[in-house]
Formats: sequence, C-alpha cells, structure tokens
Amino acid sequence: MTGTQEFQLEELRIDPKAGEVVGPGGREQLDPKVMGVLEFMARHAGRVVSRDELLAQLWPNAVVTDDALTRCFYELRRHLSQAGGSERYKTMLETLPKRGYRLNATISRPPSRPEPRPQPVSRRRWVAPAIGLVVAAALLIPISRRFAHPPPPPQSSSVAAALSLSTAARSIAVLPFVDMSAGQDQAWFADGISEEILNRLAQSGSLRVIARTSSFSFRNRPVDIPEIAARLGVTHVLEGSVRRAGDRVRITAQLIAAADSSHVWSETIERKFGDLFAVQDEIAASVATALDAALVVRPARGEAPVNPATHESFLQGEFFYNRRAPGDIQRAVKYYEEAVEIEPKYARAWAALAGAYALLADLGGPTSGDWTTRQNEAAHKAVEFGPELAVAHARLGQYYFRTGDRERGEALFQKALALDPDDALVAGFAVSDAIRRGDPEAALSIQRKLAARDPLSVTQRGNFGTLLFVTGRLDEALAEYRMALELSPQGGWEREFDAVCVLVALRRYDDAYRAIERLPTGKRDFGLALLHEAPGHRAEADAALSRLSARSARVSDIRLADVYAFRGMRDAAFAALKRAQEAISREGSATLERARAWDFHEELRVSPFLNPLRSDARWAALTADPP
Repeated sequence: MTGTQEFQLEELRIDPKAGEVVGPGGREQLDPKVMGVLEFMARHAGRVVSRDELLAQLWPNAVVTDDALTRCFYELRRHLSQAGGSERYKTMLETLPKRGYRLNATISRPPSRPEPRPQPVSRRRWVAPAIGLVVAAALLIPISRRFAHPPPPPQSSSVAAALSLSTAARSIAVLPFVDMSAGQDQAWFADGISEEILNRLAQSGSLRVIARTSSFSFRNRPVDIPEIAARLGVTHVLEGSVRRAGDRVRITAQLIAAADSSHVWSETIERKFGDLFAVQDEIAASVATALDAALVVRPARGEAPVNPATHESFLQGEFFYNRRAPGDIQRAVKYYEEAVEIEPKYARAWAALAGAYALLADLGGPTSGDWTTRQNEAAHKAVEFGPELAVAHARLGQYYFRTGDRERGEALFQKALALDPDDALVAGFAVSDAIRRGDPEAALSIQRKLAARDPLSVTQRGNFGTLLFVTGRLDEALAEYRMALELSPQGGWEREFDAVCVLVALRRYDDAYRAIERLPTGKRDFGLALLHEAPGHRAEADAALSRLSARSARVSDIRLADVYAFRGMRDAAFAALKRAQEAISREGSATLERARAWDFHEELRVSPFLNPLRSDARWAALTADPP
C-alpha cells in the first residue's frame, strides 16, 4: 500500500488522494494532516507507533507540540466513527500513555467497484459524548442485569445518535476573552465577561452553547477557529478582548463562522464599569440575532448585584473557584464573602459561597464541621434572597444530602429543576436523583444533554463512560474511557482500570492484558486478577489475587471487593466492603462520615462487578441509606 493508493479499513474505504473516508454512515472529508496520520497508522497496523515517529513523518521540517498530534487523533476518531456509523471505530485507535498509538484493525485492498463513482452518501455528523457533572449527592443504581452478559443496547439509543453532537444549525462556543489591560492583571475580569455572555446565550432554547470547561480549554493555545469549532462541534465561535482603565471598560467581541472564518458580527463597546450588565446583555442579544436565535434574558431575583464593587468581588471569586489551583478555594471564599458584605442580599454570591464551603468541608480535618455550618447558613441565605434562583435551591439541597436529610434534599433539587432545568449544576443533581430513584436510563438521557455542552471535559467523559458501563453499553463506555485518557494521559490509574474492566466484560482478554501493562506497577494486580477465565492466564490471575489479598490493609477495599465478587468469592468481597465501611466511621466527624458514606454508596451502586452480591441478604444492610 503506497501513500496515495486507496485501501480498506474494515468496512471503510479510504481514498488518500481525495482525502475521503466512505462507509455505512456516510462520507467524511479529512484534513491532509489527519489523513496523513491515518495512512501512517494503517501502514503500521497492529504495531505501537511512537509520537516521535509520527511527528517526524508528518512535520519533518517544523517544530510543533504534541497537542497538534493529539488533535489529529481526536479528529480522526471522530471522522471514522461518523463514516462507519459506529463508536467502535474510535476504539480501533488505541492510545498507550507514554508509548504512542496503535491501530487495531484489518487493512486490505478495496474491492473493485464500477464507474462512475457513487454519489455522496448523506452524512451523519456524530461526535463522541461526554459525562455530566460530578455532584455531591450519591449515585445509587440498582442494576438488574448480569455484568458478565450485558444485553446489547438498542441501536437507536447509541450514545452518538442520542447526543447528536453535530455541527448544528445554531451552535456556538464562547472563548475566554483576552485581557488587554495595561497591567495584564484583569484575567479574572475577562473570564467573568466571557462567562456572563455564555450564560446569557445559554438561556436560548434554540441555541446550543458549549460549557465553560470545554470552551475555556483553548486558552493561550495556538489553535485556529476552524479547529476549535470542529473539536467542539459548533458552527460559530465568539471571541473578544477586554481593556479596563479605572472606571472605563472597552469590550471588543466578534462572531466568526467556522466554515470560512468570516466575521458575522463584531462590535467594540466602551462604557463605565457600572454599566457592565447592560453591555453583557447587549452583546448576547446581538449574537443571538446574528444567529437567528431567540433569546429571552430572565434574570432571577437575587442573581444580579446592584453595586459594581459587588460584581467585581464576585467575578474574582468565580475566577479562583473555577481555576482550582492550590489555595484557590480559600481565595474564592474571600472574594465571595466580600461580595455579600457589600451587598448582603446578593443571592448568587451566597449560593457560590455555599458551594465553596462544601468543598472545604470535604477536605476533612478539625474544621470540617465549621465549614459545613457555614455551608448551611450561606445556602439558606441564597434561597431567602433568591427564591427564584435555581442554583440557590440546588446548593441548599446539597447541604441536606450531606447532613443526611434525603427527603428535604430531594424536594429542593426538584424545585431547582423546575426553576431552571438547563442550569448545569442543577442538571447534574438531576442525574444523581434519577439514579437514586433506580432509573439509570433517565440519568443517561440527562447526561447526554450535559455532554453535548461540555465535550472536552475529562471528568464528564469519564463519568459518562461509567454510566454507559453500568447500563450495558460496553463498546461506547470503552470509547469514552479511552477518550478521557486521550485528553488527559496522566488522569490516574482508575480510568485505565475502568477500560480494563470493560475489555474483560467484552471477553477481549488479549486487549485487556495489553491494557493492564499500562497500569502503574503497584496496580496491575487488580487487572490481572480479573483474568481468571482468560485462556492461559489462570495461574497468573491467581498469583495476582494472592498478592492483593496479602496487601489488603494497604489497597483499595472497594476495588478488591470488585475482584473478589467477579471471581465468585462472596465472603471475601463482603469482608472487603465491611472494612471500607468501618474506615468511614473513623472519620471523626459525623457530618463528614455521612458525606463519605454517600460516596461509598455511589461506588457500590455503580460497580457492575458487584452485581453477584446483590441477591445476598448482606447486601441490603450494607447499602442502607446513611443515617
């Protein structure tokens, strides 16, 4: 196969000259560099190809970062799955952290075909999904299906089809605005402007708006607009800059069409800082008009501050809360507290404070109880001053779940959902509520919508993969775990172990064995111990289990219970889970103990490996709601 000859990748016909991939799902056009990656991987199918090899082959006379290669693989997986009409094409391109990539597929000459060339097949634009928000409430999923033999999901409910992360007719990403101030010290302000405009646009029911996590991931990166739009699946991108001097603010914004990088709309606005809210509304309305999207801005009571100094403190708090560097949550608290000190009835700042206090309480230690008390006070004030603010009710519900009042917590989450079902935090809690009610399919449906808004979030992808896993969509779960690893190769061994578990469930033992090699040395025994039914690996699996059992005091009890349960060792599995439960009771704080207990229940209810234990009489006592 030469660099210009057509070839067959499973069911896909690859035409390097035309830059096309044609398959059951349609015809896809690849950028030259992406096609170059595909050709090179096809010539070396089945072999691990290092990043250095690929960079030397594709960029021989240029200095580029690894990010360019990562983006090529992201695009390649997307186009292959769209042309093939199946997520399984994504899993054929395997990422091996610190080693390179491998194409696990059959490459052949294409069958002869008559002329003229067939007309283009209507294409379905699918992009891989991502997971919904991580929420504080527990995920309690009673799973009725056997893990070893999960029923295949119906084709109509494939993740890609349901999410429809296509380049929709009206879709937009708002990039972080650039700080052009003389002192370059207004990044918090530029971020706040961008996010406020994003939030206003998100109130349009006819416009898909990408979430902050994904849009802001392109900060300070040399990526052009068409690439950003392709990665986020949008037709338009809004970018801009902010220059602040004293009480004067100049904001420049421009709306760009991804198809040809043309400017659809642009404007420079200069106002006093106190007029900032009107400016944000003006920009959002102009963008919505340019995209022919309806936009009704409905500020809830307690959402908008009156004093400009309040708004400044709040935006600084938001900057640190979202950045999450060491010490940032404490910095966020300082600015949020400044905001409510200036304006005591600012409900949105009280809600933000409640969330920050909850994070500090989760750190544990002797001050955990104090932070929980403050969380309670802040959440109640948020609801008092913002009775129509959805996030206020969600934060108060979070407090009640944390302290064990499940009934009141659920009522508040339902209230928040009724007020604003599109709020990301509220939707995340709704996912958790659906799972607690024993309806993982409903949870999956909500998370698909969240995923469409945040396609580059590692957390979203990993958690969504878990829900796909527990509902039996194994191929799609594997694709999500691998994409999470692609986005963050150093994301931790747990995600890699999740991928191993899916491969074992699919009985792809050889692939599982190769994936186990990528686990950290001290964690490989967890994967190896699962291979007791794999031909030729029983002795190795038994030896790994023996090593894990000998180290039981120093390893994850829940992961160890997974292994025991999967191997049919019920007593050992329950003993491991009992140890984990007893460790929680030694937290030293009743409130923190309840919070950890909810986390423990989440682990129990979303692990398919523990399925064999659910019929045992000991299971009900183990999974009873925390007091």
